[in-house]
Amino acid sequence: MTVDSAKPDRLKWLGSNLMLGFLVTALSIFTAGANYSTYVVGGRASDYQAEGDRLLANSNTEYIRATQFIIVDYTMYDGYYVNLDKDNAAADYYQANFSDELKASLDRNDAFDSAYSDAMYADADASFDEAFAKIDQSNAESGREAGYQLAMLVTAVGLAFAAYASLLDEANHLRRVFALMSLIMLVLSLGQFFVTSAV
Repeated sequence: MTVDSAKPDRLKWLGSNLMLGFLVTALSIFTAGANYSTYVVGGRASDYQAEGDRLLANSNTEYIRATQFIIVDYTMYDGYYVNLDKDNAAADYYQANFSDELKASLDRNDAFDSAYSDAMYADADASFDEAFAKIDQSNAESGREAGYQLAMLVTAVGLAFAAYASLLDEANHLRRVFALMSLIMLVLSLGQFFVTSAV
């Protein structure tokens, strides 16, 4: 009897049917869980992106509408200025059609100042900012989706190692190597999953 054959095989448990059965079960369940998490986060990313696109379209509409109102204000102000002291009835007509924002800027003695522009474009700017906040949320969720997909990929590779190990004879040393690789993949995928969930 040689010294090598007298040593007990401490890693025999790693290639046991019980351990391989545990690995196949754990990796299968975890692959399904990672896939579901990918689906959920991907849906949220799509929802945020769609909401951001909608808000951005609204912002563009509000911007065009505000620009049209500004053009009307310029037209009314020009009509008022041209008719002032010449045709008071026409000047009064034009002045009556000033927007509240133009009236406020005239009260500040600075027609069409920056406060006027800010007030006219306030709704468009608010929608624009909200749109990009939603798009940023979508990008963050897409990053999480990629993290879950990586966890799912690693678990699938680990599952393949466990499945191949189960096909090998118990005396084959590759059975334990593949079982060890499967166990490492399980640990790595769990780490990836929890890191992604913590973000």
